[in-house]
Amino acid sequence: MADDTDPQPETAPAQKSRAGAWTVRAVLAALIVGAVAIGGVLFLTGAFEPKNEEKAPRLAASGTVLARSKPGTCLTWDKDPTTMAPVDCLESHKFEVAGEPARTLPENAPYPTESAIAAQRDQLCPPVVTEYLGKRLDPMGRFQTNLLTAGQKAWESGDRTMRCGIQVADGAGNALETKGKVVNQDQSLTWPPGTCIGLSDRGKPTGPVECTKPHALEVTSVIDLRQAFPDASWPTKQQQEDYLGRICPSRTTGWFGSQDGLRKSGLQLAWNTLSQPSWTAGSRSVICFLASSKDTVTYTPITGSAKSPGLLIDGKPPVMPTFPGAKPAEPSTGPR
Repeated sequence: MADDTDPQPETAPAQKSRAGAWTVRAVLAALIVGAVAIGGVLFLTGAFEPKNEEKAPRLAASGTVLARSKPGTCLTWDKDPTTMAPVDCLESHKFEVAGEPARTLPENAPYPTESAIAAQRDQLCPPVVTEYLGKRLDPMGRFQTNLLTAGQKAWESGDRTMRCGIQVADGAGNALETKGKVVNQDQSLTWPPGTCIGLSDRGKPTGPVECTKPHALEVTSVIDLRQAFPDASWPTKQQQEDYLGRICPSRTTGWFGSQDGLRKSGLQLAWNTLSQPSWTAGSRSVICFLASSKDTVTYTPITGSAKSPGLLIDGKPPVMPTFPGAKPAEPSTGPR
């Protein structure tokens, strides 16, 4: 592992969260006796909340490790970033080196702020990553471009070493572990069924949180679109919508384990689709999820899993939708 006395590199704060830079079509649906009762159509348009660059954590590690890293090197570290070391990319790691940027900052440049490093990353690293991968990253996928630079002590000694690379980050900008080289992976942004995605103060999804905490949505299924479109150069949005409109209700029914689980939850069933750039980059998976919105723009806070008897939507028990003309249902207070 690295020696703590080595010059220390740092990373730019992770690019603004891709944790859902999608435009999603949310369909208000209720599964009643195995059928989908459409109660309306919502258009939840909104990117996931960007990370706050000024608050994103800095990472310091061995400068010699950084200087020796070549394209294709995978780096990892423990809670203490000074333990950064190269590992086999098949093992868990937090950064995959793509290469050196075309230029660095001049010798007389002051130690850059996090925002300045982020600006360098956005300007210099995309072409390096594209050349390394042989294709672009999915602009809405789970991987992000980032930049490792020499730490402040090394910088003040004249070290201007920089490495562009690829990583996965959570909603707070913390690097997450992944396995395998990016070029061999589905870049889609997905989470396992039952995962809840947090909610920012502005009503935008952030990253995975405990379902007992306020959240924007809960995943019910991951759909591999290759099953429906094995040879497509890119299935159009409408083709994806038609397919997901059939499979998400059935998968969500299976997730609940009952025909009326969705109806009792009072939530809206929704899914995302893949853009052509995402498909070209290699993404093939989307998610079905449950959410709630009053204005079709922001998400209403949900507390508790959709399967939980203590589920609250905007602080209140869910109200089950009914058939047109039926007596309005009372708020659900018992187990579902």
